[in-house]
Amino acid sequence: SSKATPSKNATVKPDAKSSAKPSSSKKVTTSKATKKPSTSKATKKPVKKKKKKVKKTATPIPSPSPIWPPVRFTSNKGIYAKIPTGKELLGLISAKKGLAADVVKCESNACGAVIVAADYSCRWWEIKSTVSGSDLNDQNKKVLLGTLRTTYGPLSPKTYANILLISDEPLFLPQTIDPLTQLPAPAVPRVGIVVGNISATCHKSATEEKIPTNIYTPVKK
Repeated sequence: SSKATPSKNATVKPDAKSSAKPSSSKKVTTSKATKKPSTSKATKKPVKKKKKKVKKTATPIPSPSPIWPPVRFTSNKGIYAKIPTGKELLGLISAKKGLAADVVKCESNACGAVIVAADYSCRWWEIKSTVSGSDLNDQNKKVLLGTLRTTYGPLSPKTYANILLISDEPLFLPQTIDPLTQLPAPAVPRVGIVVGNISATCHKSATEEKIPTNIYTPVKK
């Protein structure tokens, strides 16, 4: 197995511009004729020339092949990992219905994400990460809240997988009842809850465990 630890600050800004400007030109031929004066006058009606219709055609430009090896990914022995930006993550969610369903869980629980790929086939992937939050006594300090182990299925060579890391760590404090109205009080968010220290491992041999999974182990208090 091989491991890659992506950097938090890695971003990808694809920039591809292609343009085609078809041009067409027509030559206009003019001729001048001088008639000798005669004793009889004759009036000729102008003859209308029919304009030829020019059919415009467009040749589709094929999309460029994906760049390989991946750009701005953390790499290690042929495997690649990258933490997607918020914009990239939104694009991934809109493209895959399964991810959109999982994101609902992330509205109340701490989540992370990683994009992985490899030069060779991977029978399954193992993603390890940690969940941390701000110290109640010092907001500038981080404390470990738990560890998260995520598994993902097989992946072909030079193929990307977008993996959500879903923990059971709540993003909000336990709900309370307003003593005046006797109704549930507005949810209070916990400060500084993040998923980090992400490492991805590509396994070349099969496993008997159930895949995919997200197994969260909170720190004992």
